[in-house]
Amino acid sequence: QYEPRQPQPSDRILMFREEQVAMIRRPEGLDYPRFAELSLTQAEASALIFLFRINEEAYFLNETSVDLSFLCWFPIAQFRELKPNYLAMAGITAVQLKRWRQTRRFCGVCGQALCDSPRERARVCPQCGRIEYPQISPCVITAVIDRSQNKLLVVQGHSTGRRMALVAGYVEIGETLEQAVAREVAEEVGLKVKKLRYYGSQPWAFSSTQMMAFVADLDGSPKLTLQAEEIAAARWMSPEELPENADPLSIGHQMIERFRQGRL
Repeated sequence: QYEPRQPQPSDRILMFREEQVAMIRRPEGLDYPRFAELSLTQAEASALIFLFRINEEAYFLNETSVDLSFLCWFPIAQFRELKPNYLAMAGITAVQLKRWRQTRRFCGVCGQALCDSPRERARVCPQCGRIEYPQISPCVITAVIDRSQNKLLVVQGHSTGRRMALVAGYVEIGETLEQAVAREVAEEVGLKVKKLRYYGSQPWAFSSTQMMAFVADLDGSPKLTLQAEEIAAARWMSPEELPENADPLSIGHQMIERFRQGRL
């Protein structure tokens, strides 16, 4: 729910320099600076952008970074390692909203500078009334399981390094979620699937997507044919071969961990 307010002393402030975020090292771990710690002027405080609330704590974006000796700058990829998970999701969502604001400065119809809506999370053109909302793209992610061998298909993309992942991709225009699952699995690894079951969903702001997760059984041959431009490697893995992930952040890693535990 979008309910802007004035920043309170304990509210967290997100500041970015290109692809880096300002953080503070505390005894319990990394954290975002609190409003009271930044000693902002009245003008600087009034320029803060309300992002969202988590429980009673608000998060703000400072579009002008502050140089203070106690601040440390980390790549935004650090969010994947940040604990507790709600701090990680807050940072990832802040990145999405920052990028949205940067790309929605002017109206695409008349060219007028856009303003923030006082009533909802939107950018509004004062000239023609056009409204721009944050972009959210539908994406499917699928845990493909070979039930005869009790193995899960795990892939590695070119951009994810050695990090394990599941087959995923964007939903195309005119396509159902089920059709998107079948197409992505066929395109990326050359497999057919059956017995599709919905697992859950998760906003994933790194890519401005809404991830809709499914579990599917292998239908036919387990032989893999990789889409070279998308998939660097893929393999079938048994629960015993998968490393433990006690507190997974992404819904894909949640499904991998549930399979490892024999619960998928």
